[in-house]
Order: sequence, then structure tokens, then C-alpha cells
Amino acid sequence: MSEYPEILTLEQAAAFLQISTRTVQRLVRDGQMPGRQIGSQWRFEREQLRQWVRGEHVPADTVEAQSQLIERERRKFGTDLPETLIELQQQAVRRLARSLEERDEE
Repeated sequence: MSEYPEILTLEQAAAFLQISTRTVQRLVRDGQMPGRQIGSQWRFEREQLRQWVRGEHVPADTVEAQSQLIERERRKFGTDLPETLIELQQQAVRRLARSLEERDEE
């Protein structure tokens, strides 16, 4: 079992990451590190910090912006955008394969 709980305080997050509390505060304030302010206290999810260190964490505002873009494009085209993107990618792959085959035949 880990010595750290699932939800960490500012001090625990700093100790977990082996950095100063001031560095944690700056990174969170600048939106570079995941964390949530509850009242005057900061809380951090241990797994999100692990993902952040590995470079796997996607900031919530990025996910929200992507979701908004997908929804806007879906409404514009009147279709399910992810499926449309997959179809477009498949068509591009088929075109590339045909052009390579034609080039090999020459």
C-alpha cells in the first residue's frame, strides 16, 4: 500500500513529487499541473500527478476545448464527427495505396 492517500494536500503533493510547495503552487497557478482549489486549500489526485509526471495528463481545459470543437463541427456537418474522421482517414489510406500501386506499375 502506498504511503500517500489518493487525494493529497499541497504539502503531500510536493513531497510526492520531491519539489517545493512553492513550485507546486506556481505550476498549478500557471495551469501546468493538475490540482483543484477547495476553499483556500489545494487538493491533488495521486494518479493525476503520476500521469502528469509521465507526460500523459491532458489539462481539463484542453479536453473541454476539443469537445466543443467536435460538437461545433458535428452540428455544422450534421454527422457524427469521429466516425466521419475515421472514414476520411480510411479514404486517404486507400488513395495512398492506389497511388503507390500505380507508381509501382510504371
